[in-house]
Amino acid sequence: SKGIKKTEAVVDVGANTTSLLVLHDLQTVYTRDQSFGGRQLTEEIMRQFGLSYEEAGKAKKFGQLPDSYESEVLPSFMADMGQQIDRSLQFFFAASSKHGNIDQLILAGGCAHIPGVDAMLQERLGIPTVIARPFAAMSVSAKARPSVLAKDEASMLIAAGLAFRAFDAEP
Repeated sequence: SKGIKKTEAVVDVGANTTSLLVLHDLQTVYTRDQSFGGRQLTEEIMRQFGLSYEEAGKAKKFGQLPDSYESEVLPSFMADMGQQIDRSLQFFFAASSKHGNIDQLILAGGCAHIPGVDAMLQERLGIPTVIARPFAAMSVSAKARPSVLAKDEASMLIAAGLAFRAFDAEP
């Protein structure tokens, strides 16, 4: 079964916080939060291109930025993100005598939608990396537009998990 006898890291990179959750045999063995997130990228876009926070956020979401964004701003942010995640994992390895490796890294949160971020992290960390797809095994309403859902799916991992937990609760 998935996750059994494995050590997996779930990294949720939100706007302000990056959360690391390490699971072994599907049980939480370590958690750590850091103040790093997509807000840093939005603020760098503001600085580079003279935009307000709202304008920078919209431009980031809809890909309406000059070429220098993809050649300079984004790679620098992705490198910082890799460094932050690497640091969190080093804290985990230092704190855990039982777990010397991570079998898989699952990336969630808004920053998981950056094209190529999974490949970059896999190369940097040497850990197989996938983007969280909480709806992969679910049937989705015909009213939900697949392209929109796919774009935001990794951001919804925690919400989907909380919804599942509500179904598991006793009536």
